[in-house]
Amino acid sequence: MMTWLRQQRPGRAMAWLLAVMSSGWLWTGALLAQTAPVVRKITIDYVGPATVSEPMIRSHIRVKPGDSYLQANTSEDIRSLYGTGQFRQVVVEPIPLPDGIELVYHLIGKPRLTSIKFEGNKKYSESKLSKKVTSKVGEPLDEAKIFNDTLELQKFYQKSGYHQTTVTNLVSIDERAGRGTVTFQINESPKIKIERVEFVGAQNLKESKLRRVVKTRKRWFFSWLTGSGRLKDDVLEDDRERLADHYRNAGYIDFDLQDVKVDSTGPKSVVVRFVFTEGRQYKVGDVAFKGNTLFSNDELARTLKMGVGEIFTPKGLERDLEALRDRYGAKGYIDATVVPLKNPNVERGTMDLSYQIEEGQQVFIEKIEIKGNTKTKDKVIRRELAVAPGEVFDMTRVKLSQRRLENLQYFEKVDARAEQPGPTDPPNRRNLVVSVDEKNTGHFTIGAGFSSIDSLIGYVEVRQGNFDLFKPPRFEGGGQKMRLRATLGTVRQDYLISFVEPWFLERKLALGVDLYHRVLNYVSLNDLYDERRTGARLSLSRALGTDLLIGSVAYTIERVGVVNVNPNASQVIQDEAGYRLVSKVGASVTYDTRDHSLMPTRGHRVELFSEVAGGPFMGDTDYYKVELRGVKYFRGFHPSHIVEVAARAGSMAPFGDSKRVPLFDRFFLGGLYSLRGFDYRDVGPKDVNGEPIGGNTYWFGSVEYSIPIIQQVRFAVFYDIGNVYAQSWSFNHNSSLGEKFYNDNWGVGIRLNLPIGPMRFDFGVPITTDSRNDSSGKFQFGVGYTREF
Repeated sequence: MMTWLRQQRPGRAMAWLLAVMSSGWLWTGALLAQTAPVVRKITIDYVGPATVSEPMIRSHIRVKPGDSYLQANTSEDIRSLYGTGQFRQVVVEPIPLPDGIELVYHLIGKPRLTSIKFEGNKKYSESKLSKKVTSKVGEPLDEAKIFNDTLELQKFYQKSGYHQTTVTNLVSIDERAGRGTVTFQINESPKIKIERVEFVGAQNLKESKLRRVVKTRKRWFFSWLTGSGRLKDDVLEDDRERLADHYRNAGYIDFDLQDVKVDSTGPKSVVVRFVFTEGRQYKVGDVAFKGNTLFSNDELARTLKMGVGEIFTPKGLERDLEALRDRYGAKGYIDATVVPLKNPNVERGTMDLSYQIEEGQQVFIEKIEIKGNTKTKDKVIRRELAVAPGEVFDMTRVKLSQRRLENLQYFEKVDARAEQPGPTDPPNRRNLVVSVDEKNTGHFTIGAGFSSIDSLIGYVEVRQGNFDLFKPPRFEGGGQKMRLRATLGTVRQDYLISFVEPWFLERKLALGVDLYHRVLNYVSLNDLYDERRTGARLSLSRALGTDLLIGSVAYTIERVGVVNVNPNASQVIQDEAGYRLVSKVGASVTYDTRDHSLMPTRGHRVELFSEVAGGPFMGDTDYYKVELRGVKYFRGFHPSHIVEVAARAGSMAPFGDSKRVPLFDRFFLGGLYSLRGFDYRDVGPKDVNGEPIGGNTYWFGSVEYSIPIIQQVRFAVFYDIGNVYAQSWSFNHNSSLGEKFYNDNWGVGIRLNLPIGPMRFDFGVPITTDSRNDSSGKFQFGVGYTREF
């Protein structure tokens, strides 16, 4: 029979195997009605070329000689063999024997894929298209995988703007040889340009605003960079949801997007039309509460952000539900449920809301369990918690605790929730379970960079964000921070050891220790001198009532030198030559509400800083300094636009035996981080040779407006203004030297958020300059998405 099977065409062989499989099930059913026979022999029979070794096949067969024959076991074997991806068909045939049965596994193997070809591709090479294909030569030919590869190739073309490109596949199989080939046949179309985007049915919302909602945009000057202006099916599909979400969150709950039409205006251009009906804008009508006893209706109504008369939106409803749950959760009613009932009034255009509340009972914290921390000590986690055992189960403080743990950057994931009570546990007491998923907090970085100030630099850094000074040899898990960094460049050298203990003396008091040595050969505009700094800094910082307000005090002692002074330098510079010991104490108060420290989009940061050098603190120089710095971020004309407004001002003055503030600690402006249309340190007082010598008073302001070009690139336009003055606490400029009251510039820039780190490029053009400044434009570039203020 098997000889006859092998002589038949593959289609007939398959039909016979299916018939055998059906008869085998019937025969097996009859056997099971009696006593299960014993398997005496297992035979492997290939239909066609053998593509897999027999030991590999038998390793996936659980049934062994001597076992009782059960169909469930052979069915499991069939699933296991299919799971290898090596077989097109697997059939088990039971053959009766005098003392049991023989199981014959009939297998049809998948042919080997020996060739993958592409036809019709002119826009992209075969090597590029091959990267989009998951099928590989030498693997079993999988028609389902080939079908998915065909779809991926077509999506790739459509995403690239070749909207009407079609891709099909031609599979050729040699059954006798057990080989197969696939040819992807590509019918490329030209790129389709979007001539314009229209919104048919827009009455209450302006089309100009709707065009900023969808990603389908008309072709424009920067489309070559942004990738917009080309018709793409996946973007159109996403735009359906974007448009619907935008309208519903503007109160148009009945919004109905009926169609998206793509009408050709030429062989390579189309008009995209979103056809919809807006419906009516709903506002909140009557608001009622039911089931509340802990809080009055007025108290709950004051909790809502979307009150009577406000525009009704799904997002606003979710925020209000969360606010109501938090109101109850803050009192320990963690099982309280709030269900909104919506009743639209079409005639009045209002949405009446009724909040059904089941308060439950007040819950207290029994104990706090920490799970998942294999490296981080329990106390490092517990000290960040805003709740304790025995207290009311305040969910708002539990959420605050979770955010604090997330901000530590020690964990991939943090989850804090109440444990469900057991049948014998008291219903009003729950355990708080804090589960963490730790991540790698140690980093080794080596790289190179270039900036308009530092020139070419290379650096190496070792950093551990979860350091433990007293836990060798790995030194991790104690919640401390350690950083070792060496920077070597053409005009600077910088060596730093930094250590932070955030809970000094078991209090939320951050102790910082910095040891450093710096060689700075770029501080002189005309290369007339260099600067050396070697020192140590001790600091203590803590939150003052809120995590947003931080107070700090610091003590710094350093040996600073003005060295390699050029003989042609002015007497002012010559008098500064040599080393001095500087001992100073500083204090600051900082209020920071920014949403991100590296790439903020909203919030502000304000810092008041003061410092006293010398006096009772020893040292070779005596002076004091006061500075006020601030920056604010807010949205522009579009949610993705960012406005940055920054300002700072300060003054310093010598006291005691000191007649002047040393050159290396004076104020300077100009360069990448201040007035970007001028050279580094080029704004302010100068000596007779035109060398900047800094001043004792300064002020500076800046406005920057940035818009996204693509996700990782922003374009910016900016304006900077400021000046430096020689006298302490005086904004008087020296007109006899040609100085102006201020210097200012405007410019444009690019912000890049690259995998290697953020970078910024600015070109500033001076507007107002004094007689000693260069009035030509300056190109500034460096590391960092935003500037330090």
